[in-house]
Amino acid sequence: MSGPPNRSWECKAISDDYDDFGDQEPDDPELEETFRQIATSRGFVSNLMRTIAHAPEGLRPFAAFGEYCKYGTELTEFQREMAILTVLRDVPYGWQHHAPLGLAAGLTQEQLDLIREGRAPRDLPAAELTLCEFAYDIAACRRVPPRIEEAIHTHFTPRQIVDFALLVSYYMGVAAMIIALDVSLESQDILLREQAWQARYGGGWR
Repeated sequence: MSGPPNRSWECKAISDDYDDFGDQEPDDPELEETFRQIATSRGFVSNLMRTIAHAPEGLRPFAAFGEYCKYGTELTEFQREMAILTVLRDVPYGWQHHAPLGLAAGLTQEQLDLIREGRAPRDLPAAELTLCEFAYDIAACRRVPPRIEEAIHTHFTPRQIVDFALLVSYYMGVAAMIIALDVSLESQDILLREQAWQARYGGGWR
């Protein structure tokens, strides 16, 4: 019989001043600096990022790409969180992180419930409804129907369309790693810290 999952690759939550990396403090100064950069851009270092830190040369560009997707695109916070929730709807770790962020961004609980069922809420504004349907197509790795393709180009610039595709693709990778590596959810105080950080810094492009 197999025992409990080995969580040795996950580090303890960092302290509020980001100086304490727990009993698995990185020996590599470059990795410690990467942790600091992640904490500076997100407010904390998630268990997913700590897991990826076992491949430190991969963590740096992966975290930088994620920072761009969250904070550097020409998408609104509402659009970003809607897309992320669409991708992570079957990933409990991701849903626990992003459902509160989606509500704070303006999604309703009813809309979240529909997204988790794999349905695009019909009461979304036309542009966001198109994005939601576009996200489902990207996440399913299927060709975008002509109706959606035409609508997406009506509502959004080429830059925004590519930004959205990058965002969805990044979180598809996030979802795959969370599931494959069995990443455990952080404590409630870490989730609350994330929500406070997002409320203060996460508005992004308008």
